[in-house]
Amino acid sequence: MAGDGVLYTWDDKDLQDMIAKGIGRINDMTPVMKNFADYMVLQTDTRFRDEEAPDGSGWQELKPATSARKEKMKGAINKILQQGGYLRLVHPHHDKDSAGVFSDRVYAAIHNRGGFAGPGRKVKIHKREFLGFNDADIQEFVETCKDWIIMGRRA
Repeated sequence: MAGDGVLYTWDDKDLQDMIAKGIGRINDMTPVMKNFADYMVLQTDTRFRDEEAPDGSGWQELKPATSARKEKMKGAINKILQQGGYLRLVHPHHDKDSAGVFSDRVYAAIHNRGGFAGPGRKVKIHKREFLGFNDADIQEFVETCKDWIIMGRRA
């Protein structure tokens, strides 16, 4: 039987080069991790401004006695977790495989997670989460990864 046909031969050198570059970028995600750590510093600052946890829920209000005490203090800021401003100053951390933010304040964990403090651990500290990731943060990270791996864009 006689027939006819066409054959397409594709030179995939460009594709192979693109894949090799992508693999190289996957092996060192430092630029993406730095970008995401810096992004999380900004997100944390926004949480302090809005007095919200990563999930968008509002922080527990100050007790009336705490609010009254803060109002009497000279130069006091009557905002939650912001008396001295130190908790708001978080630091980025990244390496080639991870990214995050941290506070260097010893009292950060009790405010972020809640618990009991003071002599005999009798004072209840309400959880007012400011460190953490939400779905939008993770989506930002995924998009940044795609841009880096596929296109080589850092941010």
